[in-house]
Amino acid sequence: MIEVKIPADIQEYKSKLIAGLSVRQVIAIGGALVTTVPVGVYFHDKISPDYLLWIIMLMVVPFVGYGFVRFKGMPFEQFIVVLWRFYFEPQRRVYEDTDANLFAELNTELTALDILQQRMDAGEYEESEQEWRG
Repeated sequence: MIEVKIPADIQEYKSKLIAGLSVRQVIAIGGALVTTVPVGVYFHDKISPDYLLWIIMLMVVPFVGYGFVRFKGMPFEQFIVVLWRFYFEPQRRVYEDTDANLFAELNTELTALDILQQRMDAGEYEESEQEWRG
């Protein structure tokens, strides 16, 4: 079978939709505008501009994360799920006692050798014993 190696920079290529932005980034910017512009217009006269700016920035953070943040190849929402599971769900830790496993394997092998030796002593494997001693 013929294989062609593709360089990493070509594999990471994302098609661009508008102004060098991917579809995901355009959706993120659109979602941020749709949610924050009405808030800014409605609360413009009701809240201090400093507080309004902070509220709008906090509203935009999830959209920016969705559109522009990738961590170790994971999209933002997958990264958030991994963080949530790591910090808030119980962790499963598998305990493996290697020494006990080693002794169990040795015991199994010795038992098999003992059974084989008993069969050889009983005469069940005389032909194969002669071949081994050869």
